[in-house]
Parts: sequence; C-alpha cells; structure tokens
Amino acid sequence: MLLLLAMAFAVSTMAQHKGMKTYSNEKYQYAVNIPESFGGMGESPAGDGQTFVSLDGENHIQVYGGYNAQTLFGTTFDEEYDAELKKLNDRHVELLDQGTMDDPDGEFDDAFVLVYLEDGLYHYRRTVWWRDRFATVEIVFYKEDKADFDNLLIDRILYSLGPDDDSVLTESEKVLGWHDSDAEVNVYKSDGKPTIGDFFLSFAASYQTPIMMMALEKLNDPSFNDEDIHEWVLDKKNGYLKLVMVSNKSYWVEACYWNCDNGHKLFVVNLNAPSQVLLPFDYDPVTNLLTPVHDTFQMLKNHTDLVAQLPRQGKDIILRPRDNFDKVSGYLKWRGNGFELVK
Repeated sequence: MLLLLAMAFAVSTMAQHKGMKTYSNEKYQYAVNIPESFGGMGESPAGDGQTFVSLDGENHIQVYGGYNAQTLFGTTFDEEYDAELKKLNDRHVELLDQGTMDDPDGEFDDAFVLVYLEDGLYHYRRTVWWRDRFATVEIVFYKEDKADFDNLLIDRILYSLGPDDDSVLTESEKVLGWHDSDAEVNVYKSDGKPTIGDFFLSFAASYQTPIMMMALEKLNDPSFNDEDIHEWVLDKKNGYLKLVMVSNKSYWVEACYWNCDNGHKLFVVNLNAPSQVLLPFDYDPVTNLLTPVHDTFQMLKNHTDLVAQLPRQGKDIILRPRDNFDKVSGYLKWRGNGFELVK
C-alpha cells in the first residue's frame, strides 16, 4: 500500500506555487519536482544534490543521493530504516508520521517517509532505494509557515522523487505500473459528495506524470494557461474531465465515474501517453478510498487495435479503431457494477 499523507486543498497556497520544475541529478540518476518559486543554491561540491530556498529565505527543500549501504556494507533496507528512526528517537523529536512502502512498478526496491517536528521546524523526508543507489528529499519549514505547505503540495514534492528513468518508461507504463499494485488513494472532498475534480485531484497527486500535473494545475487554478494545452474540459455536472495536449492531439487524459448498484462509485482514468491505458478504481464512500480494480477491462486485453472514449454524457464507453477515430467499432455497456463488451 502506498503511504499517502492526508490531502487538503488551499487555493491561496497553490496560487503561490503555480508550477513545478524538475531537478535531475546526473551522478546518482534521480529526479524530483520542486516548486518553481524555490531558487536553487547550486550543485553541492560532491555532486549529490542541491538545496532549494523559498523567495523569503525561510523555507527550504534539500535533495541528495548516494550509493546505498546495502550494496557497500551489506546492511538491509530495514536496518537502515530502523537506524534513521533511532537517530530521531535519540534526539527526542516529536515524530508525527513514519512508514515504509514497496514500490509497485519495480523502479526502486523500498522507500520510507518520516515526518517530525524539531525545534519549531517541520521535517517531511522521503528516501527511496533502488538497485545500488538511494535518493532523499526533505522539506523543512517553520511551524508557523505550515499554511504555505498544504498537504497536496507536500505530496507532489515527496512522491515525485524516484529514479530518473524517463527515457526508459513512458507515462503510460509508469501509471499502469503504479495502478497494478495494491495502492490505495485517499480522496479529498471539497464539499459533501466527491466531484470529478475531487477524484482526479486525489489521483493526479498520487500518480504523477507530466500530463497529470498539467491537469492538476488547471484544477487548482482555472485561470492557469499553458501553450501546450489544446483542450480542457471540466464538466462537474456530468462527472467528466479531459485534457488534450496541443503538440500531439493523440496525447491526452480523460476521466469520469459511474454510480454502482452497491452504493460505491467506479472512477476511471483514460490515459493516452503515448499508448492507452484504462485505470479503474472502486470508490468506497465509507472508507473514502480509491482502490484499483484490476479486472474491470479484461475483455479489451486482446483488442489493442481499439481506442476507448469515456462518456461525457450517457454511461457507455465508445470503442473506436486506432487508425480511424471517426468510426465506432463497439461499446462497453454499463451494467450497474461493470461493463459488457458489445461489438
């Protein structure tokens, strides 16, 4: 299960951090997203990372990497994690959150998150181990500045950290890998029952790729404009969302949800970046969790020649030939708790 910080949303806070930039470390081959408003202090002499500081100089984000002790000294991940906890306990800090997670798509072996309060400073730290390396990102800010770091922004920074392997895995492969785990996502509800915006906001903050971050920016700030956006649709009434990139109109993401007979909802993200993957989640209103439902679209497993189009109106998914998007090849008919392939 992915360890996710409880998410909240503050428009005023996000307005201060409209964009994210990616820092990549060549020596240890990791990458992490940093708010654009934070300035870099320059690469460290060892070449292992960098510190980024807020405009007022009060808050900072430190990133660094190295070769992990498991390779060098034969220690295990659990031993390293326990050692970190012991250091904090020996300093008698106020430990607020701790946890480990197994990476679902195999890019790295293990990771841990530590959140603690020490000398009036919040520390949000995440470390990932993969192969013979590790990387750490730590967000540090004064207790009184907590409002400037809503949990959504913190998640966006912490969970963007990972191996810099973009040249190896496409966005579709990365998201599919995460989805195929047993990951669960907490849903932030703006008011009462969750909207399509609430579902996607929670999803995008956890399953981060560039196009997801672009859609998240539009959700957080409707006035946000980017020359790469060709089309943006947010239809809360019909529970539908879509973003199309102008540079390649076949590069897009859409999402919608269905009300199930059992009182749950089925939330589906349709990502085409560059290959298409359908990501279905069961939403339980009692636990407020999105849980992957792996077998929802098994009937499409051998139909790689088809492209699915989620409904903005109605309940059925349209299937179109990949080489002619103007034609209809069939439908996935909604049956109350799942779909039936009709061709």
